[in-house]
Amino acid sequence: MTRLVLALLFVIPTAATASPVHADAEVDPTAYVLSGYSLHVGLGYERLRLDVGNFALAVPRAIHGNDAFDIGFDGFGAKLQWFPLAEQRRLVVGVDAAVAHVRVARRDTDLAVRDGQLQAGVDIGYRFAIAHGIYVTPWLGIGHAFGARTVMLGGATYVPQRTLVFPAIHLGVAFR
Repeated sequence: MTRLVLALLFVIPTAATASPVHADAEVDPTAYVLSGYSLHVGLGYERLRLDVGNFALAVPRAIHGNDAFDIGFDGFGAKLQWFPLAEQRRLVVGVDAAVAHVRVARRDTDLAVRDGQLQAGVDIGYRFAIAHGIYVTPWLGIGHAFGARTVMLGGATYVPQRTLVFPAIHLGVAFR
């Protein structure tokens, strides 16, 4: 029996090995401030992470630049991310794709149209650990809106931005 215990002590590592599988959940508080929502779940393996999410927000006029229209969008998407410096921490780079439904509404009228788009791009960010599995990840995405079209409502024309620049801050909690 003593030999068996001694043999097990040499086979079993003295320090517990962490699982290479990670799971997390994130929200983007900016979306909630802009009359929307943002909920993402992630599944990671070592330095890779797959994120799927659902989101919506009203785009401020200062961003879309057309006072004649109110613009908002909702949709769902996925990101494939890589953490090159540390497992699920620090620098993160990735590619993303989303299906978005953009609502273009002429201000002070009932005129509106929904425009379906496929959006694809790249992103870069940095995940900062806060405490007890809680983290914050500011990131910047640059992409293209495929299928975005010019809309004319009530004599005014809205020309969409086909090149998308999207800054975000995700607050998350990691589960292991």
